[in-house]
Amino acid sequence: MKVYRPEIDGLRAISVIAVILYHAEFTVAGHTLLQGGYIGVDVFFVISGFLISRILLTEIEATGRIDFLKFYARRARRILPALFAVIFATMPFAYYFLLPLELTDYANSIGSSLLFGSNIYFYFTAAQYGEPNTLLKPFLHTWSLSVEEQFYIGFPVLLLIVRRYLKSRFLPCVLVAAALSFVFCFVTVRHDPQQAFYSPLTRAWELLAGTLLAYYEVRRGRPRPQPLLAAAGLILVVGSLILFEKGTVHPGRVTVIPVLGTCLVLAFASRENAIGRLLASRPAALTGLVSYSLYLWHYPVFAFWRLTSLDFGNSDKFLAITVTVLVSVVSFVVVEKPLRHSRRSRALWVTLSSSVATIAAAVLSAIMMAGFPHRLDDVYSPLAQANEARLESTFLSLNDNIQAEKPVIFIIGDSHARNWSIALKNYIDTDRYQVVALSYLNCMVEIKNDNVKAPSRASIYDKYCIPFEQFINDKSLLSRTKAIFLTSLRPFEYTANAFRFELISWMKSHSDNARVFVFGNYFQLDESHSCLGLMFQRKSDASICLREASYPPANQPLAQLPLFPSDLAFTYVDIVKLHCDYDKEKCLTSSKGVPFITDWNHMTAEFLTTLIGDILEKRTADLRSDGLLDFLVPPHASQAERTASSQPNATSSASPSN
Repeated sequence: MKVYRPEIDGLRAISVIAVILYHAEFTVAGHTLLQGGYIGVDVFFVISGFLISRILLTEIEATGRIDFLKFYARRARRILPALFAVIFATMPFAYYFLLPLELTDYANSIGSSLLFGSNIYFYFTAAQYGEPNTLLKPFLHTWSLSVEEQFYIGFPVLLLIVRRYLKSRFLPCVLVAAALSFVFCFVTVRHDPQQAFYSPLTRAWELLAGTLLAYYEVRRGRPRPQPLLAAAGLILVVGSLILFEKGTVHPGRVTVIPVLGTCLVLAFASRENAIGRLLASRPAALTGLVSYSLYLWHYPVFAFWRLTSLDFGNSDKFLAITVTVLVSVVSFVVVEKPLRHSRRSRALWVTLSSSVATIAAAVLSAIMMAGFPHRLDDVYSPLAQANEARLESTFLSLNDNIQAEKPVIFIIGDSHARNWSIALKNYIDTDRYQVVALSYLNCMVEIKNDNVKAPSRASIYDKYCIPFEQFINDKSLLSRTKAIFLTSLRPFEYTANAFRFELISWMKSHSDNARVFVFGNYFQLDESHSCLGLMFQRKSDASICLREASYPPANQPLAQLPLFPSDLAFTYVDIVKLHCDYDKEKCLTSSKGVPFITDWNHMTAEFLTTLIGDILEKRTADLRSDGLLDFLVPPHASQAERTASSQPNATSSASPSN
């Protein structure tokens, strides 16, 4: 006979509240609260492994078989109605607020969740859980549902196989499987943390921990309540939520702490002790009952709120949680509970089947139509998009036809190098200089034995890393190098690719006394917003992006920034100061219909071409004094021939500082 244990719902309540607070990212005095809230998912895994295993083990002990149809029907009733409700509710928001690529990603995430594989999808699309950009993916949280669903599919089959062919060896088999999963997790997290996070193989040991506890209960009965052990378990769980941080290696060895704590609570908490009574209290138990709906709704609510709010502050976060609670309760009362216990099976399956067909049709439409790009036409014309795409596609061909003996200008950098190289080459006297444009985007650069190694982090980056390693090690090019232009995201702050100045120093040491120029960044948004997204959502031009730009600050003390290379002689080119002296009323926002950025930080090639030309024309004297005009040629075209959405009214008198 099935006995309801409210303390388990209380444990669910702690888990879901922790996950919600973690994703909300409340900040107090600059400190983000509950950075270890992601552990709530691990607690869910143990609970799921325990409950599902107890159901299956009880059935197989009683009947010698598993009624797969009945089992999966129960799972479908439990999981699908609420999931479908969230999908249908978010579709209009996705169409109205998401950019084409984002809408395609949204559709793929929904499709993969229907196929119980969203964890695999997010792994292969490099969705780094917890990073700002993933907080905008409405269905990222379904990765954990897919891990559980994969367990639901695989575990019953394995259980039957063990029962039939290995007789009484179920316990050793589970122990071996859990041990192998844990070892695989421990090894994988070192070289591929994302795989360790998303893979069912690295998470299986957490679910199997619940299985071991369920096996003990089915065979020997529930352990006698132990107040101290139950308290210790809760302390381990809550302590992990509080003390674990974003940088904690997870899942891994430390994940044993909350997993063990969950097992202790499940085994020894009951209404006979204080911990059990606390967890079984009405508020905790009711929250636990609604935990699935809360989990499903909170992430898309937060994602769309972040997308549409320019400042997702604590007050917005509180309102978002309030909305989440309200829609979750309604969803639980109207959808989840009635359909889970409905006796009208035929009507239920017709409803679920038609929902699957409708969702699949919508997903396929969004994917086949590439996210319906016509929605952008009013803010970013197809002609402007096509012209920008054509310009950007020329980067990989910039190094064709390298000429011997000609002095060299190297343009290097991260992802910013592409459009900077395209734009700068327009103003370099190619009759005098050979331009070599390289990007170390996702290359693992290391200088060893007077050579640069730059293997790519993934094969899709070979197109950058292979030519980078080839040209950067060409001593004949280096010996003819007269100038090195660095074009990087926040060159003195961005911690990725911190080798950049060591690399430049090495290049300079092999050069013909090359001059080094570090180019500053133009205006940028915070990582949670894209310029094109703001334009699309508010039906505005790029001026809204300039108004909301949070970087760079005027008169930034460069020498105080963490990566400032005090031992390298270079000239800093502050393009914002040169162009409009940080007066946003005077700054260009687009060129020929192309906004200055489309994401949050990368300048477009068309805009950069116009911006550099504007600076070269109007700040000729300043640039000549700093030596930049030894390599760049001011354009002779009149300003009228270069269109822009906003025109500077005055020029700045500042010059670049070293």
